[in-house]
Amino acid sequence: MKTLFLSIFTLLTFSVFAQNQSQDINVQKIEVLLNEYLIKNNPGIAISVVKDGNVIYKKNKGYSNLEHMIPITDSTKFVVGSISKQFTAFSILLLEDEGKLSIDDDITKYLPELNGLPYNITIRHFLNHTSGFRDNTDLNSLKGRTDLDCTSQTQMVNLLLRQKGLNFIPGSRFQYCNSGYVLLAEIVKRVSGMTFAKFAHKRIFKPLSMKNSLFLDDPSLVVKNKALSYVKQNNEYYYIPINRSIVGSTGLYTTISDLSLWANNFDNPIIGSNSIFKKMETKSRLNDGEIIPYALGQELKIYKGLDVIFHGGGDAGYRSYLLRVPEHKLNIVVSGNFESFNPLNISYGLLDVFLSNYIKEPIKKERPNYTNKTLKKFEGDYQVFPGLYITILAEQDSLFFKSYGYDDKLKLPVSGKNEFEFPARAHSKLKFIKDSLNWHFSDFYYPAKKVTLNPPKYANIDLQELKGIYKSDEVETSYEFIIKDNKLIATHNFNRDIELKPIDKDSFITDLSYISRIEFTRNSKGNIDGCKISGQNSYDVLFSLSE
Repeated sequence: MKTLFLSIFTLLTFSVFAQNQSQDINVQKIEVLLNEYLIKNNPGIAISVVKDGNVIYKKNKGYSNLEHMIPITDSTKFVVGSISKQFTAFSILLLEDEGKLSIDDDITKYLPELNGLPYNITIRHFLNHTSGFRDNTDLNSLKGRTDLDCTSQTQMVNLLLRQKGLNFIPGSRFQYCNSGYVLLAEIVKRVSGMTFAKFAHKRIFKPLSMKNSLFLDDPSLVVKNKALSYVKQNNEYYYIPINRSIVGSTGLYTTISDLSLWANNFDNPIIGSNSIFKKMETKSRLNDGEIIPYALGQELKIYKGLDVIFHGGGDAGYRSYLLRVPEHKLNIVVSGNFESFNPLNISYGLLDVFLSNYIKEPIKKERPNYTNKTLKKFEGDYQVFPGLYITILAEQDSLFFKSYGYDDKLKLPVSGKNEFEFPARAHSKLKFIKDSLNWHFSDFYYPAKKVTLNPPKYANIDLQELKGIYKSDEVETSYEFIIKDNKLIATHNFNRDIELKPIDKDSFITDLSYISRIEFTRNSKGNIDGCKISGQNSYDVLFSLSE
C-alpha cells in the first residue's frame, strides 16, 4: 500500500497565488509534503485551497484518461462519492425552510411503501445515519448486481422500498448508510415535483454558478471532461467503469473549482439560511443522549485545536475530500481518480501548512510498556459486523491483529493507554474498552464486542436438511444451497459459488461482505423453514425455503 501511495504525487507540480516570503515558505513545505509521492504518467489529482473566498493554492496534475493521455485541468469532472450527501441534506433543508416538510417527519409520510417497517424512521434519522436501514450496496450485491450493471435510480429505490426489516432500532446507534440518502433524494423528488438532479441544478448549481456540476441520473448521458477511474494491479492500471446512475448518496460529477464555490457558500452565503447552516453543523444525538460527530451531511471534529468540518467520498476508483475550517474561512478540496489514493493525508497536510500559526500539536499520549501478561486482557475474538470476526493476539510483548480463521497477522504499535495504531490504513486505530473495542477506520469507527467462538465441525452437521432453494421477497432473488465435497455451498444465478464455514449451530459465515453470515431458521417442529442472510451493513434479510 505504501508503494501505491508513493506513486501518487509525482503527478503534482505547484502553483501559489501570492508573492510574500511566508507563502514562499508555504510552497517549500508543500513540496516536502508531496515530494515523497512522485511518479510519472499516472492518473492524477486536483487540489484547491481557498481562504476568505480567494484561491491561494491550486494545482492539477496527472491524467484524467490514460488511454488518450488527457491531462487533468480545471474543467475536469470527478465523481466525488459521498460528498454528494452534503447536497442532498441541503436540498432537504431547503424544502424544510419552505415549510414543505420537517426533518422530524416520519418517512412514511412521503414513502408510504415503507409502512411495514418494525419501527418509525424520521427524515433526520436518514440524514445523520442513525436509521438502522439496510445499506443498498449490500442489498444490490445480494441481488447479484455490480457497478458494471446498469442500475437506475428507480430500480434502486424500488429495491429499498421492499425492505421489511432494520439493522437496529432507529436512533439507538450510528451506522453509515447510503440507502437513507438514496431515499432522501426520492423524498426531494416527491415533494418538489422534479427529479433530484433537476432540483439540485435549479436550486444549488445554477445560483452558485457551479457550471461544471451535475447529478448523473441517466447513465447514457455524455459527461464532458469526465475523469475516468482506475485501480492499479501488478504495476498496471485498469479502468473501473460506473454504469449505474444512483444519486443522493453519490452520483455528483463536479470540478474542484465548483466544489470550492459550494464550500465558500458556507462562509459567504448566496443560498441557504442560518437555520440550514446551523443544522448542518450541529452534532447529532442518539436516543440515550450520546452525542455523535456526524451532523447532517457533514462530520465534525477537533484537529490539532482547530474545529473542522469535513466529508470524504469514494466511488469506483475516485477519491475526494472536502475539509472546511469555518473560523479561518479556509476550505480545502482534493480529488483523485485512482483507488489507492488517500486524500486525507493531503488535506490535513495542507491544513498544517496554511494554518501553521494556529496549529496546536496534541500532547503526546503516554505509551505504556506492555508485556504479554498485561496484553492478555485484550486477546480474543471480536465481532465487528454479523459474521465478520477479528482475532487479537498477544505475542512477544506486542499486540497483533488477524482476520478470524487466517494466519496472516498485523502488528499493532502502541499509541496510548488501551489504544493501538492500525497501520494498514492511515488515520486508523483500535481503542479497547472492557470486553469490546472501537475500530477507528479513517473518518469512521466501528464498535466490536468480544465473543466466544466454538464452531462445530462439518462432520457433526446434518447438511441434507439445509439443502434447497431459498427465496427472498425483499430482494427478489433466490439462493440454492447444495452439498459439494462434504461442504455447504451457496449458489446463485449471477454471483459466484460461495463456500460456507460453520460458526455456530445452524449458522455459517463467508469471506464476502454482502453475505457475511447465514443463519438457518426452524419452525415449531424443529424443521428448517428458511434462513436470514446478513451483510456487513444489511442484517437478517429473510429467505424462505421453497417447497
